Amino acid sequence: MIVVLSLVAVLVAAVVVALPEVRGASPAGAPSPDPTSLTLGSSGQPSEVRSLSVDFDLVVDPATDWAALDAHLDEVGATGVDLSAGRVEFTPFDWPAHPEAAAEPGTDHLARAAQALGTAPDGTAREISLIVDAYVPRWIEQDPSLAGVAPDGTPARDGVSATQYATGPVGDRLVEYVAALGERYLPDQIALTEVFLDVFSYGDDDFALFQQMTGLADWPRTSDGSVDESSAVTAAWRTEVVVGLLTRVRAALDEVRGGLGAQVALAMDVRLSWADPARGDVAAGQDYAALLTVVDRLVVWAYVATDRDPQEVERATAALAAAGYDMSRFTMSVGLWAQVEPPVAIAPEVMAQTVTAAATNGVTDVNVTPVSLMTDAHWTALREVWAPPAR
Repeated sequence: MIVVLSLVAVLVAAVVVALPEVRGASPAGAPSPDPTSLTLGSSGQPSEVRSLSVDFDLVVDPATDWAALDAHLDEVGATGVDLSAGRVEFTPFDWPAHPEAAAEPGTDHLARAAQALGTAPDGTAREISLIVDAYVPRWIEQDPSLAGVAPDGTPARDGVSATQYATGPVGDRLVEYVAALGERYLPDQIALTEVFLDVFSYGDDDFALFQQMTGLADWPRTSDGSVDESSAVTAAWRTEVVVGLLTRVRAALDEVRGGLGAQVALAMDVRLSWADPARGDVAAGQDYAALLTVVDRLVVWAYVATDRDPQEVERATAALAAAGYDMSRFTMSVGLWAQVEPPVAIAPEVMAQTVTAAATNGVTDVNVTPVSLMTDAHWTALREVWAPPAR
């Protein structure tokens, strides 16, 4: 269902506020455009998508040098850009349903970023994807009952229970937020990230949901009586919960703008199972085959860090192709993190090797994330892979 739309941030009749020039960032503190005037989708799908992800901190930072970042995208031949759309509790624009969540009331940071980065040097529009982070740490602080719970009773700080995704207010608000993004921007794609249920899905509410959905009286257990965290039954239940959430998101997105939302691709970030790349991280509720019955694309985390050989990524794409998947429905996302806290990037040559390995066995969509970890050396290395200079 990958359908691409018209130019970045076009104006329609009766626009209240004029948008800035597409290839220049709007000034800090500029008023938000009329949401009905925005279309962030591109005018044509490139045969190969080469994108970079812009972190939320950069999206909402008034000091971000958008012109410099756009020049880097031009330099490496990027055909797409993925913008963080924040969380349901912290948004980069004024969401009328929840105005208290705005990072900076009165400013549409997503529109400003898309206008600055949305056009390639030849005048073609880059694909625009918006990323929604499912974590809600602030909301959990206010209402700890929302948190997912580990088998030993430890609550999650960021992630919610399976029940919240299935029937709770967090899942409802995620559905509402994706629909709001579709209504406001009509981007090429909206992706959900951080939806993992492998550890924190054992609270009392999840136990009741598990019983209801499976008909079982108890969690699967090991021979010593402890909860069997590797149970295939529990993994299948988690995937059913995630598929249910995505089904609701897809249905809501389909309805926006009089049905035009059906043209917005729905994607989901997923871990790469190094042991079984074709199946996915089933323990986390990420059975690839099941997810692909609902979403248009899976964004696979090809994060090599310091403990993986980049060639393992090529072996993973080979396994996906051998399983018979339509490879156009996979984005291989090359993560730059060698260390998360404090953030340290993998070496530029490792990034380049991984990007090369990712674009194999029919993969035509490769992403590099996040932009904040790109140094000059990383940009140079990426240019050599994506847009090598004529020699």
